[in-house]
Amino acid sequence: MTAGPASERSPWLARLLGWIAGVFFRIERRGNAIPGGPVLVAANHPNSLLDPLVIFRTGGRATRPLAKAPLFDQTFVGFMLRSLGGLPVYRRQDDASQMHRNDETFRRAIEALRAGAAVQIYPEGISHSEPALAPLRTGAARIALNAEQESDWKLGLRIVPVGLTYRHKTRFRGTALANVGEPIEVARWRNGYESDPQEAVRSLTDAIAERLRAVTLDLTHAEDQTLVETAERIWAREKGLAGWREREAMSERLPRLQAFARGLDWLRLNDPARHETLRHGVMVYARWLDRLGVRDGDVPPRYGTWAVLRYALRESSVLVLGFPFALAGALLWYPVWATPRLVVARVRPAYEAISTYKLVSGFFAAPLLWVVLVSIAGWFFGPWAALAVAAAVPVLGLCVLFWGERYIRVRDDADLFLRILRRPDLPAVLEARRRELVQAFDDLAEVALRDTAAGYSPA
Repeated sequence: MTAGPASERSPWLARLLGWIAGVFFRIERRGNAIPGGPVLVAANHPNSLLDPLVIFRTGGRATRPLAKAPLFDQTFVGFMLRSLGGLPVYRRQDDASQMHRNDETFRRAIEALRAGAAVQIYPEGISHSEPALAPLRTGAARIALNAEQESDWKLGLRIVPVGLTYRHKTRFRGTALANVGEPIEVARWRNGYESDPQEAVRSLTDAIAERLRAVTLDLTHAEDQTLVETAERIWAREKGLAGWREREAMSERLPRLQAFARGLDWLRLNDPARHETLRHGVMVYARWLDRLGVRDGDVPPRYGTWAVLRYALRESSVLVLGFPFALAGALLWYPVWATPRLVVARVRPAYEAISTYKLVSGFFAAPLLWVVLVSIAGWFFGPWAALAVAAAVPVLGLCVLFWGERYIRVRDDADLFLRILRRPDLPAVLEARRRELVQAFDDLAEVALRDTAAGYSPA
């Protein structure tokens, strides 16, 4: 099978799957869409089959995914992958005796690139939840260099790094960010490849790893996640970059999170004692937020009476008016909400595959429910009732979605406000602690800059 037809058939399916992923996650993109022409999209791999779908949603063009070979043996997933022009990768941990078949996979990937297609590849080779990138395999570099060589170095192939970052990656309506980085021009490695192919492959692999680190939150230790997120949250609000209870987009936060991660690594290396003191202070603050039930934002230094009343009136009005529609939708859509939970409880998949199982089970449950409800309405009440139900069921599902998200946000805000009423001294205590920490961050930035560590400033 040639590359062209497969890549031409897949756009509608890629858009559909991207839309489905956009229902499951709030999906954001930072950077430009994937450019035209031959492109090898190299991404990190934190969330199994959801990662290609996020790229489908944000890429702006069809991309043929490389995926582990066992997935092609699954009835539904295999059908989807083949329809998308997917290419199987044979891994040692799956079946070492099949690894020789990767030669054919690489050949088909090269043909696709030479035909002007875009191909997805995950050079870590595994899906994982570690805070740092796994060591990259050399497959992406070998495919890219061979494609250029066979085109006499005139193909114009680019490798586009895409950093995938998730917040609450196993939850419905978590956040997914695709951070598209600067492309790598593969032809720049021509001289090196012609003189020493193996060294050129290693060099290009290192360049891909460097670009991926630039578009991901690459952390040294698992604990650093809480440390960096809390520090960035404190700093952004004290500097007025975000409101106290604002739920910021991940695309806005990521550059600051990356800067804090670099600062943390610099401090750990250059001043371990100061690192430990600052780490302890931030983690104590994080535990305070956890006890107060703060999931997003921070604790305002004060609550204005009129601001609270306006907020309560506005939000309660919206929730009360929307409640009947949300209740009707929740009753109708309950089977679809319950099915993924039951599937995950029964299958007990790996953590990285939980959201995949949830999405796939919901993918089947939602249209099945719609067909059943429309059929019941038509059977008992006639075709007009069936048409009405066909239109009303999706609308009520959207009502549940938007009402539920608003309710959770208001519930969290109200819960925090009531806790603060019982401890009116806490906002002042936390405000003083925040200012101490922000001053420590600013002092650290000055020291790092003086030590020629440009770029480590949280700003």
